[in-house]
Amino acid sequence: MTRYAGFDELRAARPLTERPQRCVVAGADDTHALEAVMLAAREGYLTPVLVGPKAGVEAVLASLEVVEPYVLHDCPEGANPGEVAVRLVRDGEADFILKGRMQTADLLRPILNKETGLNDRGFITHFGLMQLHGYPKLLAMSDSAVIPHPSLADKARIVEVCTEALRSLGIDRPIVAALCAAETVSPKIPETVDAAELAAMSERGEFGDAVVVGPISFDLATSPEAARTKGYANPHAGDVDLLLVPQMVTGNVMSKIWNVDPRNTLAGCLVGARVPVGLTSRSASMEEKLASLLLCSLLSAAAQPATQGAMQ
Repeated sequence: MTRYAGFDELRAARPLTERPQRCVVAGADDTHALEAVMLAAREGYLTPVLVGPKAGVEAVLASLEVVEPYVLHDCPEGANPGEVAVRLVRDGEADFILKGRMQTADLLRPILNKETGLNDRGFITHFGLMQLHGYPKLLAMSDSAVIPHPSLADKARIVEVCTEALRSLGIDRPIVAALCAAETVSPKIPETVDAAELAAMSERGEFGDAVVVGPISFDLATSPEAARTKGYANPHAGDVDLLLVPQMVTGNVMSKIWNVDPRNTLAGCLVGARVPVGLTSRSASMEEKLASLLLCSLLSAAAQPATQGAMQ
């Protein structure tokens, strides 16, 4: 099975299309976002499409001494750059979106618009991909940013959408850990009931070739030694590809704990919409911003018809 030890290995193994993906930055008068985008452009991940107040964007570009080519769409102060970004995607002028200097809610509103938005499937979740010190391969997690208290149906959609993203990255037969505080099913702990049902759905083939293991604790999901010590007999213990967290706060706290360790790199984007949507934190390192842009570029390229040759 294909697995990647880290983002460098993912970048080397997965081809980008001959045409770099067009990243539309919604609210491009943002130094942090533009710095990452222009560096990614130099790396060959993308072509910048910038949306924001012309004078503000050009001031940031000048301060960064940008020489890379870009396309700039003026969006005056007070207008919503998210609406322009969504329109550019719908018109075929952009391949994915990156949030710049604007509120996340103002970006999500036009994306979720039922008539003119990008939520064709009616479901969006956050897909995190992490390079964690001590874990031998890239590890995904969902949902840490969108759905506070997912129902069983929500969790099934999360598994569906996120394993689809993993397959797009070349990770076949993804293993999903439905995380809980214990490995036994108890009606007093509803998360364990959901996890057991998801595992049963997996056995019935409802998630394709993906395998859901659960209920399972984090240590058993990620440590073969812990599984041996506790006598947990499952062939996928300690070797999962995706952590399905029971509530958003669990994933959010876990990601912030990992993020304080400089040996870890966390990338992430929204998936389920027509195109990936990058939501990079202003406090994220440049390495993490680049990893998120690479992730969006690869997911975007994988969703397009293979009509062009590839380049490494």
